[in-house]
This record gives sequence, C-alpha cells and structure tokens, in this order.
Amino acid sequence: MDGVLADTGPVHLKSWIMIANELGIKITKKFFEETFGQQSIPIMRKLAGPNINQLEIEKFAALKEKYYRDMVKDEIKPLPGVISLIKLLKEKKFKLAIGSSGPPENIDLLLNGLKIKQYFDVIISAKDVKKGKPAPDVFLIAAKRLNIAPKRCLVIEDAPVGLEAAKRAGMKSIALTTTHNKDELSNADFVCPDLSYLNVNQITELINIKYKKN
Repeated sequence: MDGVLADTGPVHLKSWIMIANELGIKITKKFFEETFGQQSIPIMRKLAGPNINQLEIEKFAALKEKYYRDMVKDEIKPLPGVISLIKLLKEKKFKLAIGSSGPPENIDLLLNGLKIKQYFDVIISAKDVKKGKPAPDVFLIAAKRLNIAPKRCLVIEDAPVGLEAAKRAGMKSIALTTTHNKDELSNADFVCPDLSYLNVNQITELINIKYKKN
C-alpha cells in the first residue's frame, strides 16, 4: 500500500522523527529505509532498544501512527497509474487484495482518501498477522482468503522486506522504485518506476495465465 498506491514514505519518516525526538533518540534515513515496510511495533523496538518495556513500545508505536494519520490525511494522492490499473484489473475480473504492515486505520484512511476501497476483495493489515514482513504470512493469508493458489498471485511492492515476503510465499513480484533504487529490489521478477508502466499482459505473463481480451 505505502509506496505502491500513494507516496506516503515522506510522511512516515516525519512521524518517526517526531516520535524519536520525544524519546531523545536520533533516527537516520538509512534506518528508516531499511525498516520501511515492516510493522511499527518491531521498528519501535529496534529504534528504542531493550530498556523500554513492551507496553511502552506499543504505546509509542500507536502514537507514531496517529502522528502519521494526522499529517497524511490532507496529502493523499495516488501515484501514477494507480487508479487506471486498478479499474482495468477489476474489469478483467482479477481479484485484488491489500497486504499491508500498517494498522487498519491507516489502510482505511488511504483507501477512502483515494476512493478505491470498493475495488479490493480482501484487506489484510498488521492486526491480522502475527509475523510481519519479511515473513510471508500477510500474503499467504490474503491468498487463502481470496481462494487463489500462491503461484497464481502477484505481489506489487516497493520495499525489500515485502519482496522477500513475496518470495517466501512462492509468489511472483513486481517492484516499484518509489522508495528504493533498482539495486535494492533485486528479489523482484520485474522492476519499474510506478504502476503507469504496467499493463495486464505483463501481469498475466508473470503468473502464467490467460484472460479474455473482450
């Protein structure tokens, strides 16, 4: 979702800087980039270290997400190609799912802001998954709820941890260079700048299926 449907990365970074400042911790851009795509509680634990108890970690992680939502609500815009590709895939009877490391509130805010929630058959959030990316759970749960075999699923990601999760799930993947450069996305089967570079033929070739053209 983040970095695929909308360019929310800069706002996430701002919210992490805010929470790090409250804790008296310096957060680097490298740390942010390496952990982008993971769930906020494990990231908070890595950031804060072992001396803060779990309840505090969870409280600060929730506060970080609140800061994010407060800032992003007026800045939600789709990345190039998002709306047209989603509509085309639904027209061609593809099933669509969100497999996000974010909380349900973040997902609802973004999908409602883009007015695309109705196009998704399944939505999986951090609340549904015990082990976050790079574990494959989020994508395997999505596939199960869609009733589609993993080998017939395609994951579109922007983060290395998401691509690793897709690989472990036995799914093909497309990477977008919205938050990471091409060299960091080598796990993907195909890499492009954004969804405007994709078409249905490329997708069906990757998952080896045929569809009716009219």
